[in-house]
Amino acid sequence: MPGTNYLQIFLNASLIIQVMYILLAAMSVICWGLAFAKLMQFRRLLKIVAEDTESLQEAKELQTAFLNLTPTPGAVTRKVAQAGYDEYQELRGLSLPQGERTQIILDNLRHTLRDEVGRQAGKSFRPTAFLGVCANAAPLMGLFGTVWGIFHSFQGFGNMSRAANLMVVGQGLGEALGTTIVGLLVAIPATLFYNYFLSRLGELQRNLTYFAQLLLKLIKADLHQQQVRELQARRTATTLVKSRPAGDS
Repeated sequence: MPGTNYLQIFLNASLIIQVMYILLAAMSVICWGLAFAKLMQFRRLLKIVAEDTESLQEAKELQTAFLNLTPTPGAVTRKVAQAGYDEYQELRGLSLPQGERTQIILDNLRHTLRDEVGRQAGKSFRPTAFLGVCANAAPLMGLFGTVWGIFHSFQGFGNMSRAANLMVVGQGLGEALGTTIVGLLVAIPATLFYNYFLSRLGELQRNLTYFAQLLLKLIKADLHQQQVRELQARRTATTLVKSRPAGDS
């Protein structure tokens, strides 16, 4: 709108509409700041997951896989791997028959890794929920401002001439509709960003799930090697006992 003095429109508006403008402007600033921050975060997270997944694919042993993970303490892949490794270390010493122990360890590890993947994915998305709030609330706030502005414009009709009424109503409607426009300007980008981050969250969760599956495969191989070592140790002990002279004690 050429020649429109937006500051004057704001200053001439009623207090309620001014509050709506301020709230919507604050929501817009927060949404854009949050969107740029989450864009950078998801890009970084997906890069870390891709690099660490490649490391697991190339690793031959569990210990080597851990050494090659991203060294950043807060990396999502390291947190998932640490949760699985801690659970494995806690359960590997169970005094149970080999087959039963293996099944218990693998079942518990699947649950632990699945829960940790969900926890890390949810933690990365949690602040983004504000975008969804803005996408739903901003149009309603704008509509409320518009309705209030129209209501305010129609007050005092009885004490004015017809020409004055039309002028006041026209000015009031113009000011009131401004909140709807601002509300839509907040809601549309918020909706687009929210849906985009939902898709990125799905991608992150799928990649983390694949990472967890590779980790479980390495743990399973390590568990098998442990069973082989235990079996060899028992065979060696049995051989030593059989080869010992009968008179030895």
